[in-house]
Amino acid sequence: MLRRMELFTIASIFVLITSIILVVFTMEREHEFIKHNTNIQKASVHGAAYAISLQLQNKHRHVRLFVDEYARLFAHLEHFPNDETTSENINNRLQQRFTDFFTFTITDQNGLPSIMDIESLVGDACQKDLNNFANNIKRNHGDLFNKVFVHPQPANYHYDIMAPLQLGVSNPRIFFTSFYLNEIVDILKTHEVPGQTLMLVRQSEPGLIEVTRQGVRDKLTRELNLSQEERSRITVYEDIPQTDWRLVNLPDLDYEKEYVFGLWKEVIIILLIVSFALFVLILVLTKSSASNTVD
Repeated sequence: MLRRMELFTIASIFVLITSIILVVFTMEREHEFIKHNTNIQKASVHGAAYAISLQLQNKHRHVRLFVDEYARLFAHLEHFPNDETTSENINNRLQQRFTDFFTFTITDQNGLPSIMDIESLVGDACQKDLNNFANNIKRNHGDLFNKVFVHPQPANYHYDIMAPLQLGVSNPRIFFTSFYLNEIVDILKTHEVPGQTLMLVRQSEPGLIEVTRQGVRDKLTRELNLSQEERSRITVYEDIPQTDWRLVNLPDLDYEKEYVFGLWKEVIIILLIVSFALFVLILVLTKSSASNTVD
């Protein structure tokens, strides 16, 4: 009887020690997962933010180069604003240069469109952006860049890139092009990793979702605004320079919970296996001891 009690005591102590080791080790693994996941979030957000910023910088640069390259066509439109052939020529060249091109227009120094056949495409958001850019030109504000954000025109959500247009007149015109957000969406897709959702939201309205891997907000299948609970989960974000965008990383709680649950499930399985093995070993040793006693 004493022999059996000793075996059970030893087995119990062994299981207890094993449990402590497993719990400590699993807690450490859980901590490392959270730390590693946070580092991945930071790297993902920074990489995507840099790629978007670089994309927009190149857009600004190429639009300005386009203006310089085809100054003759723009000068012609200044004198003949209703020349549809020249306007179509510029439009075709922009389509060849930019795969995500939507439309363009030229405005006066006050931001009022001078090409009447596409005036209907200049929505309220575009007009407001134009007015701000026009005011900056009048004030001679250093490097002129308009603040990029999504313009919610039905069926044609886009963003605008503007450039001063010097046509030999006393007041510069404004050339602005509109682009779809396909390339921005692709950047989010390529930088997003499992368990995380990259989103562009407004800096001026942090709850409003602008772009995700699904597309611009008119393509979203979820609520257009982040809930208070979702906003509280966001710890990693980065503002995109010269835009009204903030790139945020929304962690998937279910993904994290499933991983942590898997860790503790391993602990339970290991303890069950160890306990069962010790129980069988005790039975074998007990029977062996009993057999030797009878002999």
